[in-house]
Amino acid sequence: MVLRIHQLSPAIANQIAAGEVIERPASVVKELLENSLDAGASVIGVDVNYGGLLQITVSDNGSGIFGDDLPLAVAAHATSKIRTLDDLYSIDSMGFRGEALASIASVAKVTIISKPEEQDNAMMLRVEGENRTLSPCARNIGTTIDVSDLFYNAPVRKRFLKNEKLEFQAIEMVVKRFALSAPRIALTLKHNKKLIFSLPPALSEQAKAIRMGRILGNTFMREAIFLDVEHSGMRLYGWISNQRLQRSQNDRQWIYVNQRMVKDKLLQHAVKQAYDGLLHAGRFPICLLYFTLPASEVDVNVHPTKHEVRFQQPRLVHDFFTSQLTKALQSTLDHSDTREYAYAASSCNEQQNTVSEPSHICNDRETHEGEKALFPSWSANSLSSSITSKRYKKNSSVYHPETESQWVILNERFILVFIKQQPYLADIVTLFQEWIEKQLMQKALPLESRPLLISIRYPLPNQWIHKPEQLKHELARVGIQIEYSNADDLLIRSIPLNAPYLDVRRFFNILCELDFFDTEQLIALISRSQMFAPKQLTVEERSEMNQVLLELSLKEGKCNTCKALTIDDCRMLLHE
Repeated sequence: MVLRIHQLSPAIANQIAAGEVIERPASVVKELLENSLDAGASVIGVDVNYGGLLQITVSDNGSGIFGDDLPLAVAAHATSKIRTLDDLYSIDSMGFRGEALASIASVAKVTIISKPEEQDNAMMLRVEGENRTLSPCARNIGTTIDVSDLFYNAPVRKRFLKNEKLEFQAIEMVVKRFALSAPRIALTLKHNKKLIFSLPPALSEQAKAIRMGRILGNTFMREAIFLDVEHSGMRLYGWISNQRLQRSQNDRQWIYVNQRMVKDKLLQHAVKQAYDGLLHAGRFPICLLYFTLPASEVDVNVHPTKHEVRFQQPRLVHDFFTSQLTKALQSTLDHSDTREYAYAASSCNEQQNTVSEPSHICNDRETHEGEKALFPSWSANSLSSSITSKRYKKNSSVYHPETESQWVILNERFILVFIKQQPYLADIVTLFQEWIEKQLMQKALPLESRPLLISIRYPLPNQWIHKPEQLKHELARVGIQIEYSNADDLLIRSIPLNAPYLDVRRFFNILCELDFFDTEQLIALISRSQMFAPKQLTVEERSEMNQVLLELSLKEGKCNTCKALTIDDCRMLLHE
């Protein structure tokens, strides 16, 4: 049987559109806040009941909507923001698609009360399904939109909503993000008639800082790095965290493009690249950034939620972000900070065995100063005292491969490894470096490389300007492919295949300080420029590192990487 094609009814079409725009109560709040902003409001109130599942009310003192236009306000593809096709390519308002109110009205019961200055009295429009009632009422200049019983006619979608607490948390986050995008607006948020916060308008720089402190926390404001730069019609200003402020998620990376909150992968990658080598593995910075550029240079008509944008010159934007954030970060890092092994810096009281002095790389297996004190006397008491910052607990990560070995991660510097029931205490950082170097030294030259998804730009040091081809040749032998973009920069295109955790910027920072280097020294530097966390290691990697550990433990003389322990030593270490 052949199915005939037919036109969908407006009700079905609007519900389909609502599925793209309205996902949850927080989506409703976002759309209504943006409408209030476009209306020029200076005071906005958000009142929510039961996490927005029962009722959402947004009131403002904006320009209002004429009574005759109210029925059009809830009609699909009806808007006051654009008129011609050219307007679509130069959008300076938050809304423009004419879908928000129509989508909301298709899945909820909506009441709109509005009064523009030019109108004698306010008008009220009630919408429930296909029923629409327009009547006069009393109100000051502005608009109030009440949305109740969300998804009352879409029970399947209603079942996908979270509980009251989680839905309100999402709403609160939307309101906070909006508060940072429009500091001049006085904003209040209530939940179940209880005042959550009230933010006065922030017109001065001091008032803006106070608002940011209330939302992002005073710790961030104390530690944040401010930047304000312009280039080629673009301006980037805001605050970014230093290397001490880190989060396990990237949910505090707030970026606004022309005042619009976005979640753009290009910009997120630029931020990630700027912090490359400064943060713990699997950790993220905090940032509040405002990026402005001509409206014609960015397309916001990419997705119905308008969270995604498309830039006319994405490479220019990406490089501008990365370079300016990198400069801001470097300006605050003192010489020693740039040489710390970020993820292990706080996990051990002893000095770290990292590439802290370039001269160490030039010596074959030279013992570092830090290594001498790493395991002071190899007694259980001294070993226990050196593992003080993150002690082992019953729920610490324990790894059981199929082989006869077991890993117990004490912290991000030390591990206990049981191989055929023999326990070893190992410095995971040094052990990992030994393993990487052994792998690379066994490979035939030139080392196999893997391309980077996005090339890394690095300023060309003065000592390399007169010998660029020599540098390019030497790096190619160890699997690092570079190109020269201009007289001042080089582009890093690929890294060694067998060094997946290479911190590229750290590698080049140290390489810049070497007057001479050969292939063996480059391999040693690669092995000591790794950034990883023990939990990241795969089964195969741990198994191969076990072999390196056994080889090191059999070496005559003192080994600064691992030590065989007795069972009593282990009990004392684990405080059992």
